Amino acid sequence: MRRTIPLMLGILLTLVSIYYLVRISLANVRDAGGLSALLDFDPLLLIASMIVLQIHFVSAAWSWKRACAVSGGRISTRSAYSIQFISLLGKYIPGKVWAAVGKVGLSRHAGVSIQSAGRALVLETLFIVICSLIMALPLTPTISNRLGMDPVLFTAALGLLIVTLLLTAHPGTHRRFTRLIRKVAGRDLSCVDPGFSNILKLIPVYLTVYLLQGMAFHLLALSFGVHLDFLPGIALFPTSVGVGFLMLLAPAGIGVSEVALLWLMRLIVPTSEQGALPLLALASRLWLTVSEIIAFATAVFLRGGWRAVREAMSSVRERGGEAGERPDSAGVSADCDSLDEDMR
Repeated sequence: MRRTIPLMLGILLTLVSIYYLVRISLANVRDAGGLSALLDFDPLLLIASMIVLQIHFVSAAWSWKRACAVSGGRISTRSAYSIQFISLLGKYIPGKVWAAVGKVGLSRHAGVSIQSAGRALVLETLFIVICSLIMALPLTPTISNRLGMDPVLFTAALGLLIVTLLLTAHPGTHRRFTRLIRKVAGRDLSCVDPGFSNILKLIPVYLTVYLLQGMAFHLLALSFGVHLDFLPGIALFPTSVGVGFLMLLAPAGIGVSEVALLWLMRLIVPTSEQGALPLLALASRLWLTVSEIIAFATAVFLRGGWRAVREAMSSVRERGGEAGERPDSAGVSADCDSLDEDMR
């Protein structure tokens, strides 16, 4: 029952959000006199946006490699890519847990200790939220005006939140957080302290990931005939993805991210040009999902085919059971002792 209720709520939230977007889209198409009258579609820009999105996916794999390195684990970019996008399937299950479980398990199968992979996952989650907030900064004047708040105070509050979240990555705070995880999950994520300066080096890594994502969406919007100013334009999609990431009930943030994206676009697009925005918000989900399927197929190929993936997942389940009985202390020592070499 505990799992059924969140699952049903997540599905309901997703369906309501999608229904809202579809209803508005159909009404706008009808009012415009047809789809061709509403959109000024450019297929070349669509292809360009998908190419940039695939580059974004490569950078996301690179970010996992760097997060593992900071946490004491060594992993190749090829392995990081396969781990990133094979485990991606889990994000479509409500709760955001299964993608994390798959990522840690596959990383362990690739030679990273469960402690290093778990710590890397904590850092990744933290920097996803931090960099989503940083990407939202160009939108703060418009958002604050819409909410009736002082722009300076709103921006200062957001900046304070970013700094506070960064401080949670400090080794002292991080140790308290990993002890909490150990109590809740029964996993020991302790590892050699990588140093706060090395952790902070992840900021440009994750900002690069989200800048590429924002640029890809900007091209998608242009392909629909929606012209956005560059700086707020590249901030829209990463901000909405961050909202969906925090919405634990919605699988992969489906529906929630798109509604947030529509709301944000309406803040910066003139009222006379907003007819195509609901369709663009819906198309962004299809665009992202199709691109993720391509990335998943590539990851399976890099992993050695579907049989190798099944064997890896079986090994993950078996070793997961063993990890519950005893910590992988040897893996921790090996990974953490090589931290300095990995950071070079």
